[in-house]
Formats: sequence, C-alpha cells, structure tokens
Amino acid sequence: MHTYRDAKRMAKVLESSLREKNVDISHGESLNIIAKQFGLDDWNTLSARIKRTEASDARRMQALQSWDFVGEHPTEFDYGVDDNALGSGRRAALIRYTRFPFTRYRDTARVFGTLAQTIAATPYHGKRLEIRADLATERVSHGATLWARVDKSPGHSLAFDNLKHHPDGWLFGDNGWTTRRIVVDVPSEGISLFFGFFLKGTGAVWAANFGLTVVDNTVPLTREPKDQAPREMGWITPQNLDFSKVVDLIS
Repeated sequence: MHTYRDAKRMAKVLESSLREKNVDISHGESLNIIAKQFGLDDWNTLSARIKRTEASDARRMQALQSWDFVGEHPTEFDYGVDDNALGSGRRAALIRYTRFPFTRYRDTARVFGTLAQTIAATPYHGKRLEIRADLATERVSHGATLWARVDKSPGHSLAFDNLKHHPDGWLFGDNGWTTRRIVVDVPSEGISLFFGFFLKGTGAVWAANFGLTVVDNTVPLTREPKDQAPREMGWITPQNLDFSKVVDLIS
C-alpha cells in the first residue's frame, strides 16, 4: 500500500505513463492528482502532511522519560516532544490525530489518546493536591484537557477527574496557551496516582509546565471525592515534568 512518502515517485510514474499515451501534464498537475488519490485537495496539503509525518517519525525515535502514551491505535497518532510548539519556540509535549483515509477508527468520537505519568499516591495521603499545566489546542473536535485518578488497585478507583463538567474544563477548536487545573483529595488508601492530558477526536493538543502542589482545604475541589482508608507502601516520585529528558530508541 502506498503512503504519503511515495507521492513524488507516484507523480513521476503518472507523468511517464501519460506521456506514453501522448498526454502531457506538468509535474505540479500530476502531484495534485496524486494528492486527490489520498483524499486531499492539492499538493500543498499533501506536502504539509508529509512534513508532519516526518516530524512525527523523528519524535518516535525519542521517548519521554516517565511518560507513557495510551491509545487504541497508537501508530495513528503523532505524539512526543515538540521543541517548537505552535511555532512559539516553546518546548511542550504533543498529541495530534489527523484522520487518514485508511484509519482503523470507524468514528472520530472513539479516538482517544493520552500522555500520562504514574506515581505513588503515598506521599500525598490525606492531602489535597492540585495538578496543573498549560495547554494549547489546534482544531480539536471532541475535547482536550487534563485528567487525574487515584487507585487503590487496578480497576479500583478512589478518585477521578477529567474536568468534563467543570466550567474551565475541556478545550475545543483552537486555543492559545491556557492553564487548566485539577484539585483532588488523595485518600490514605490510595496506592497509585495517575495524571496527564488527553485528546479526544481529531486535532492537536500541547502541554507544558506540569506541576503538582499540595494545597490547603480552602481550595475547592474540581470534583467530589470518594471514600478513604489507610495503606502504606513505597513510592515513585514525579519525574520529567518539563519534558526535557528523552530516551533514544535507536541507539
């Protein structure tokens, strides 16, 4: 199956085949025809897709330390570190999904991808925790924002918030840098704390300046807590919150 990277070669083959039949078209016209075969309007649109794909491939050669990407079909996403987020020169983590002609998603509403970190909840037992980050979005169709969860064990959630019903919650469409925050009580029974940001549907979301801060009880929760109970264990601490550390996957 041909990919975007084959476009120029496909255009040359098309030109040659038509020339044999005494049909003369320019290289630009042949590129536009190939672009339409990929379901795109013209070569400029296809060229932008190719450059984006090349940037995505480069990102895949480096993994963000302490951060994991989760999605049903992860190979269809562009995710990782972006050293020039929105052309601003700002370093941020990126999740992008652009619907391709041969996608495995039947409905864009089912598209979901997240970059998340898992740490121990123990250091925050009995405390109120604020998780915040700066987010920016581009053409987001179904929403993007932060999320956090405290688990007692796999499948046993004690607290969860994705800001779905919060007035300063999900971002849609295009947004410049916007601060989002989750405030959650960490039950003393909690073992694992998960936090990150997500993209639902098509578009792109960037995240920067993640921070976790213990706040006092006068700071309102962004969602009501669940029951609590004590437990102790060792813990992992937050790492790479500024996305500065990467792992070379090809070395």
